Amino acid sequence: NSTYLDREALRSAVGGGADPLLSLDGLPGLASASEFASFSVRGRGPRDNLIFVDDFPFDKAVHFDATLGEEEDVGGGGRFSIFAPNVISGAEFSPGGWSAAYGGRAASLLNLEVADGNPSPSASFRYDLAGFEVGYDGPTGITEDSTLLVSARRLDFGALFETIEELDIGEPVLRDVIVKSVIPLNQNNTFEILLMDTHEDYTRGVTHVFASPNFEDASLQDSEQDSDLYGMTLRSLVGEDAVWTNKVYYRTSDKISSEGESFPDLVPEGSPASSFPVREDILTIGEAETEIGWRSDYETVNQWGVFSAGTRVTQIELDYSTVLDGDWVRYIYDDDDFRADPNQRFIVLTPESINSSLVQKETNYAGYVEQLFERGDWDIRTGMRFERDGFADQSFASPRFSVNWRPSTKIRYFATAGLFHQSPRFLDLAANESNALENEEITHASIGYEYFPNSNWSVLTEAYYQNLDNLVVDLDRASGTFANIGDGTSYGVDVVVNGMIREGIYATATYSYNDAVVDRKDGRGDVAAEFSREHVATLGLTWEISSRWKVAGRYKYLSGRPDDV
Repeated sequence: NSTYLDREALRSAVGGGADPLLSLDGLPGLASASEFASFSVRGRGPRDNLIFVDDFPFDKAVHFDATLGEEEDVGGGGRFSIFAPNVISGAEFSPGGWSAAYGGRAASLLNLEVADGNPSPSASFRYDLAGFEVGYDGPTGITEDSTLLVSARRLDFGALFETIEELDIGEPVLRDVIVKSVIPLNQNNTFEILLMDTHEDYTRGVTHVFASPNFEDASLQDSEQDSDLYGMTLRSLVGEDAVWTNKVYYRTSDKISSEGESFPDLVPEGSPASSFPVREDILTIGEAETEIGWRSDYETVNQWGVFSAGTRVTQIELDYSTVLDGDWVRYIYDDDDFRADPNQRFIVLTPESINSSLVQKETNYAGYVEQLFERGDWDIRTGMRFERDGFADQSFASPRFSVNWRPSTKIRYFATAGLFHQSPRFLDLAANESNALENEEITHASIGYEYFPNSNWSVLTEAYYQNLDNLVVDLDRASGTFANIGDGTSYGVDVVVNGMIREGIYATATYSYNDAVVDRKDGRGDVAAEFSREHVATLGLTWEISSRWKVAGRYKYLSGRPDDV
């Protein structure tokens, strides 16, 4: 089951005005633990989510997704999305069981639509403590109905943190430029251009360590990332009943991260920050990716319902490197990480075991066919996806199935099932030349219903079960080795209640239960998955005072993750 939020729903969602991804909070199965844009779904992590922008794959949609640093930052999935308010016109979210047209990740599918632009021109400028934002929305003048949307912003949170005296966080700076133009060529063909240029850098030096309470965080951080997407779309009407969409794109990302340490405990109390001994750039990781792709989709009405098919071809070039400048003692480790003496309470990273590089170019292929059968109150969708993963040297097929039955206007039943594959992270592949990783395999099934007691209220309930196989497991962080030896399960239920209490007053309540466990084959057996949250509940209330005024609030409860104990 999927949920679609239009521009107004995204803009008016509680807490989502400044960031479209924050507006997703409260969707079934979704858990967002903070004021940041990253989210997890049904026990899977933020990096397991499949994200598209105008149907182009783009996994760099959230800034400051840390490669190095504190454990919670490295796994947190980032902080702020690359989208300014009003740039996104719609978002379709599915927590599982989606179409055969999509693959590569297995937690959820999020397809974001960039606004097309309006026929009448408008411009905007905003300036606040963090930075500025400019925008244009209107005609291009190329053809009679062509439109253009431009959004550009630069936010310096370091200056903001200094103003509010949060001096120990560091200096994060981001810049985003998004341009989209829609150009109708004739009655049957429309051409679209999407350009996205994003940049971020983050620095944490000794002055920030000096401001840290009791020098609790003495780490030095430095990271910089540039990510770009340039895409073109030609959408054509074929005959009276078919649409053929072709997309070509070029995506690039270049990121470098380094971490060091300072030692404020080695100087007399009260010494200035400039006197702290430091060891800079102990560990440096480079991540460079270049992707060229073509996506073609054909959809037509036939005697049974709707038939669709598509092809994907992508060529990805990687240039990853890890460089450790001398031995480094770390006090965070797992029981199975290598220690020369099993009784020592630390591990030692050495250049011989950590330094690595991966320079590789591969071509991936995918194709799918899908038929939607429409018979009275029934909609039955069957599909098959075929993939060839060049990096994993694998070929596989993924069947998909869904059914929707609406016997009356008051109730709807639905079910989904399918096989999903998740490609290994490039960072895991590059960590050690011995890491020959394959795709993870997730078998999914769900069943649910939506009940409409009257025209003002609806109740949706969906139960699901997922079997997790061939999971990538961290074998030894002292050598950067990974292997596909894990397995597990994830099951739960999502409940969503929407309604109008009275004219102008609306309520939303959600509850999600999840039990996700994994067995990493480390002798501990089944343990709670890293992002498993047993209970997530939200309660929202919106009061539309008038056409110009709206007041809203949301209460949220989340049980802790395993690492929160």
